[in-house]
Amino acid sequence: MVATLRLKSEMVAKIRGWKGLKTDTSLAEAMGIDAGNLSRVLRGKQQPGSKFIASLCTALDAELDDLFEVVEEVA
Repeated sequence: MVATLRLKSEMVAKIRGWKGLKTDTSLAEAMGIDAGNLSRVLRGKQQPGSKFIASLCTALDAELDDLFEVVEEVA
């Protein structure tokens, strides 16, 4: 088994709404990253790196465990 982080999409969407960051572009700008990178992570096509995770927590003023959960995957 391999442990990884999974984005809590529902919570991200909820907090984005509270913050008024309705579009991927507005959230990406608040994070200081490329909107394409954000989109790939949100769709589950790319694993978030440490800078992405820190930027998302900062942009949404949220704690790590509010936005991500540790899951075990079969290697």
